[in-house]
Amino acid sequence: MKTANRVAHSKPSDFSLGQAYEFVAEFGRQGGTPDFLQELIENKGRMVRAISIARGDDAPKGYELANLILGDDFISPEEVAGAYGFSYSENQLKHLAETLPDEKTLQWFHSHGYILLAGPQTEMNLLEVRELENQLFYSKTEGWYTNDSQKFAKTDMVKAGQWLAIRKEGYPNSFSKTWKEQKDLITEVEHVPNTSEVSYAVTAYFKIRGTYLLQGFYVRTSSVDAEGFHIYVGGFGGGGLDVDGSWDGGRSSGLGISSARKI
Repeated sequence: MKTANRVAHSKPSDFSLGQAYEFVAEFGRQGGTPDFLQELIENKGRMVRAISIARGDDAPKGYELANLILGDDFISPEEVAGAYGFSYSENQLKHLAETLPDEKTLQWFHSHGYILLAGPQTEMNLLEVRELENQLFYSKTEGWYTNDSQKFAKTDMVKAGQWLAIRKEGYPNSFSKTWKEQKDLITEVEHVPNTSEVSYAVTAYFKIRGTYLLQGFYVRTSSVDAEGFHIYVGGFGGGGLDVDGSWDGGRSSGLGISSARKI
C-alpha cells in the first residue's frame, strides 16, 4: 500500500533537458534501480526532489531525504507513535533525528532491499513486541516460547528510541543452507538481528504500511532456543507471524537468514 500521491504520466516538457541529464547522471552514480526510476516517473514531486539532489541546490535533508530515497520503506518515529500510541521523549526524538543515516547509507538501504524504522519508545523483548498487536502473531498469547526455559523470548531485545534497519527478504542465496553457511554470507557492515528485532520490524511494517513481509518463507535470527538452535520467523500472512526453531545443520528451500545493517 503506497502512501505517496501518484501522477499517472509525466510529460517530457515537465523537465528541462539539463534537469533530466543531471538526474540521470546522479541516478546512475547512486545505483538506482528500475523500480525506483518507475516510482520517480510516476511521481513528479519525488522526481523534482531527486533532481535537486543532483544539482545540489535546496536538497532535501533529514526525514524528507529518507522518504525520497526509501519511500514506504522508511517509517518515522511519528508514524510509529501514531500506530501504537507511543510517546517518545524529547531526547529520543532528538537522538533519532541526529542519528538518521546519511544519504549514502540510505541509498545502500534502498539498493539492498532494507526497511528503516524507528524502534519502540521502551526496550522490548519478544513477548512485549507480541503484546503490541498479538493478532499479528500465529501464537496470540501462549506458545512454546513462553516457557521459562526459552530465555531468548525475554532477554533478546529491540532497543528503545533507535533506528532499526532490516532486510525485507531473506539474505540473497541464503536458502537451502545450514546456519553456518548462511552466517558466512553476511558482510562486515551487517549482522544477524535477533527474533525480537525482526518480529517488531515486520509486524510494524504491516501495521503501518499494510504489507506482509516474510510471506511464504522463513529467516533465521541470532536468537537461540533452550537447545542452542537458532530461532526463525516468517510465514507471515492472515494467520500471523510464526516463530519457531530447528536444527542448525538443517537445510530448506524455504529457510534463509535475516540481516540488519549496523548504524
